[in-house]
Amino acid sequence: MTDINSIPAAVSSTTDVLNSANSLLTSHRELLTYVRNSQRAHRRQLRALATAPNDLVNFPLIDSPAPSPLHSPPSSPQLAPRTRPQRQDLHPAKRARVARYANYIPEEETIRNDYSQRYVDSGEWPQNRVLGAEPSRRFEEYPKQQRLLSLKKESVDVHATPPFFLPFSHLSSLHPQKFDVILLDPPFSSSFGWDDLQALPVPSLAADPSFVFMWVGSGAGEGLERGREVLAKWGYRRCEDVVWVKTNNTTNRGPGTDPPTTSLLTRTKQHCLMGIRGTVRRSTDSWFVHCNVDTDVIIWEGDTADPMRKPPEMYTLIENFCLGTRRLELFGRARSSLRRGWVTVLTASDGAKVGEHARTAEGDAVHPWNKDSWEEATRHLASLAGGKCVVPNSQEIDALRPKSPMRSGNSGVSGGVGVAISGGVGVGVGSAGVGMNAVNMNADPNINMQHPRRPPSQNPMMVSPMMGMGMPMDMGMGIGNMMGMGMGNMGMMGMGNMGVMGMGDMPGAAFQWVGDGDRIWEDGMMAGMGMGNGMGMGNTGMGVGGPGMGMGIGNSRMGMGGMGMHGQWGQGYDGFQ
Repeated sequence: MTDINSIPAAVSSTTDVLNSANSLLTSHRELLTYVRNSQRAHRRQLRALATAPNDLVNFPLIDSPAPSPLHSPPSSPQLAPRTRPQRQDLHPAKRARVARYANYIPEEETIRNDYSQRYVDSGEWPQNRVLGAEPSRRFEEYPKQQRLLSLKKESVDVHATPPFFLPFSHLSSLHPQKFDVILLDPPFSSSFGWDDLQALPVPSLAADPSFVFMWVGSGAGEGLERGREVLAKWGYRRCEDVVWVKTNNTTNRGPGTDPPTTSLLTRTKQHCLMGIRGTVRRSTDSWFVHCNVDTDVIIWEGDTADPMRKPPEMYTLIENFCLGTRRLELFGRARSSLRRGWVTVLTASDGAKVGEHARTAEGDAVHPWNKDSWEEATRHLASLAGGKCVVPNSQEIDALRPKSPMRSGNSGVSGGVGVAISGGVGVGVGSAGVGMNAVNMNADPNINMQHPRRPPSQNPMMVSPMMGMGMPMDMGMGIGNMMGMGMGNMGMMGMGNMGVMGMGDMPGAAFQWVGDGDRIWEDGMMAGMGMGNGMGMGNTGMGVGGPGMGMGIGNSRMGMGGMGMHGQWGQGYDGFQ
C-alpha cells in the first residue's frame, strides 16, 4: 500500500527530473546552433580567399535535428452533399445562387455560416468561404470592372519588355538603370538579416517617382516595424499595406493541427509594405498610377511545392496600379517568378536553375540580363507612350477606371458673382457650374430664423437642400443709400440676411419660398422691398448696403436654388474628376 505522505515527494522528484532534462535539451540545442552559425561564418571567410579550399567549404554542416512528429488526429468525416429542391418561385438569379451555395437563404439574401465554430470542429479557416476570391470568379456581377481588368491586362501584355533574369551575385550589373517598381521577398535566415537587406543598393536602382513592395512576414515578429525602418532608410514613405490571407482548403489536416506558435491568435496572413518615393498625386498623375482598381487583400491557397512562394496575383496588382514599364523583382524564384515585363534577380540558390531554353508560365522565352537589349526594349516602349516609360492609357480604360475625388476647396461656380440685395435676398450666379443657394425668408422680427415659416401649399420636401443652376450673365443687386456687391474670381457663395426690421411682403422671386408664403414667383421676376442692411459676400470682396429702402430686381433668366434647412447659406458642389 502506497504511503500518502510520500506522494508529494515523488511528484517533486519527477518534476525536478523533467526540468533537468528540459534544461539539458535546451543547452544542447543552443550549442548546436552556436556551432552551426560558427561553421557558416567560417565558410564565408574561406570563400573570400583568393584560392578557397573547396573541400572545407563544401564540408557538410552539423545536421539539424528532425522535428518531432506531430500527432495528427483524424480529419472530421466529410458530410454527404445535401440536395435541395428546385425553387421555381424564385428569381433566376436567386435560383442560381441556391444551386451554387449550399448555405444560401433566398428569403434573407444571405449565406449562413458559423465560421468560428467550423474552425474549431474541422480546422477549416474562415477565409476558405470567401466568395469570389479566385481571380476567375471575381467581379462576376460587375461586368464593367471585369472589362476594365481585361483591358488593362491586354495593354500591359502588349507594352512589356521581354523577361530578363540574373543571379543575385550580379546585382551590381544593373547600375545605372532605374526602375519604377521594385518587389522584394527577402530570404531571411541566419546568414541574411535586416541589416543585410538595408545594405542593398535599392536607392540607386529606384527612379523618382517609384514604388517598392516588400514582404515582411505575418506580423508576429519585428517585420512590420523593421520593414518601415528599412523603407525610410531607402528614402521611401510607407503608404499602403497589402495583406495576403492564406486559405487551407488542401492543407487542412483536421482540428488542432495548425503549427504551434508563440502568438495569441492563429496567424493566417502575410504583410507586404508598400512605399512611395517622390511625389505622386492620384488625381493628376493618372499617366503613372491608376488607384482603386484592386483591393489591398489577396486570398490564395499557397503553393505546396514552394511554401515560401507569395501570391502570383501580386504581379497583377502592381501592374494595374503603376503604369511604369520598368519593373524589378529581387530574390525571385526560377520556377515561378520569371514574368514578361520584369527583370528578376534570382536568389543565390536559384541563380543556376534557369536553363538555356527556359520559358515563363505564360510561354515567353526568358533572357539572361543584357543591358543593351533591355534599354532598347525600354526605348521602344517609351516611343509608343509619348516618350515616357509607361503603359499608354486608352479612352475606354480611363472611362472605366475609378476616379479620385477632387480636393476640398475647388467647389463652387467658376467665374461666379456673389451678390446681395439690400433688404434681404442673396443670390449666387455664374457663367457655368452648379451651386446650392438659400436665403432667410421673411423680414419679420418675430420669426425664428432657424425654423422659417413654410407656406401651407408647399411640399414639405422642399425644406431639404436642393441643387440649383446658375445661368449666364444673370445678376441682382442691392439698391439703397449704398449699393453692396461682393465679387470674386471663384464666387462660391451668395449670402444675404434679412433686416430684422423688414417691412412688407416679399412676393415672388426666383426662390419658390420668399415673402409671406401666399404668393410665389411670377415669370421669374422678383421684386422685394424691406428695411435693413444688405450684404453680398464673394470669394474676395464684400459690400455692405447702408440703411434705407432697397429693391432687388432680376431678369427672367435668374438662377433658381432650393431652400436650405435654415435658409442661410449657399454652398458649392464638390464634384469628382
